[in-house]
Amino acid sequence: MSLQSVKYLFKTILLTLVFSFLLDKVAFFVLNNMSDKVYTGQSIGKLNHYIKIKDSLDFLVFGSSRSNHSIDPSVITPKSFNMGMDGTKIAYASTLVKLLSDNEQVVLVHIDTENAFNKEYRGKDILDLSKKYHRNEIIKTEIESLEQENLVQKFYWSLAYNGIVLGIVKNYFKPNYNYKAYNGYDPIYVSPIQNKIFENLLREEDSKDFTCSNELILNPLYDRYLNDLKEFSLINNKKLFFFTSPLYDDSCKLDNNLVARIMQSKDLTYFDLTDFFKQNNSLEYWKDNSHISDKGAEIFSAEIKSLVENHN
Repeated sequence: MSLQSVKYLFKTILLTLVFSFLLDKVAFFVLNNMSDKVYTGQSIGKLNHYIKIKDSLDFLVFGSSRSNHSIDPSVITPKSFNMGMDGTKIAYASTLVKLLSDNEQVVLVHIDTENAFNKEYRGKDILDLSKKYHRNEIIKTEIESLEQENLVQKFYWSLAYNGIVLGIVKNYFKPNYNYKAYNGYDPIYVSPIQNKIFENLLREEDSKDFTCSNELILNPLYDRYLNDLKEFSLINNKKLFFFTSPLYDDSCKLDNNLVARIMQSKDLTYFDLTDFFKQNNSLEYWKDNSHISDKGAEIFSAEIKSLVENHN
C-alpha cells in the first residue's frame, strides 16, 4: 500500500470518528430533551418522577419488586413515594438514597437476606441508572466506584439510552398514566386462576428437599452500603429503616438471623417481616412465594405504618 493510500485511509477513519462523535452528541441532546419530559413508565419515567419530587417527600421506600409491590406509601403519609424497581438490589437503592438532600425524611430500604450473602454480587444492578451517567455526578461516582462503567460510553454518550428509546418515545407521546397521581406503588392483582396455579406449585415444592447453607459471609458491597447509608442518614437528617418483606414459606432462617445480628452490631433498625403472614397464610394474599398480592399489600402496608410510627 502506498504512502498516499495510507494517508487517505487514515484521513477517512479520522473523519468517520469525528462525524460519529458529533452525531452521538446530537443524538444525546435530542434524547435528553425528550426523556426529560417523560414521567411515566419503567424505562426512565419513574426515575425522572422520583428525581423531580424526592426532596418534597416525608417517606420513601427503596428496593426490588418485593418492596415495589408490597408497600402502598400513601398509607403512611400522603407525601410519600415507593421507588422500588424490579430486579434491583442494594447498589441501585443506595445510590438513589444518596440523591436526597438534607431534608428530614423517613427512608425505608428493603434487604433480601439471601442476596446479602451472595458472593457473586458485584453491584451490576446500578447499571439501570447509567442513563444518568453523564448528567448526575453522584450516579457517575457510584457507577465508577463499582467499576461498572462502560468505557465506550465515556466517549459515546447516547449509548446510555440503548434499549430504552422505544419506551421513552412511547411514554413521551402517550403516557399510560397520570404521574401526578402515582406514588410509585404497583399492586399485584391476582385472579382465582393464578391462586390455583400457585397452590399447585406449593404442592410440588412440598415434595422437594431443601438444604440450608451454613456458609454465610456478608457480601462486601452489602457491608459497604449498609455503612454508607448509616453515615449518609446521620449527616442528612434521615430516619433510616431496613426491612425484609414476607415470604410464603421461608425454608432457611440462618440468613435472617445473621442479617438481624449484623444490623444490631451496626446499630441499624431492621424489621424482619419474612414470616409476617405465617399465622394467616391465605392464598389470596400471594402472587407467588416472594410477592404478595394487592390484598396482602394492604395489610402489610398497615403493619409498616405501625412499625415506623412506633420507632419515631
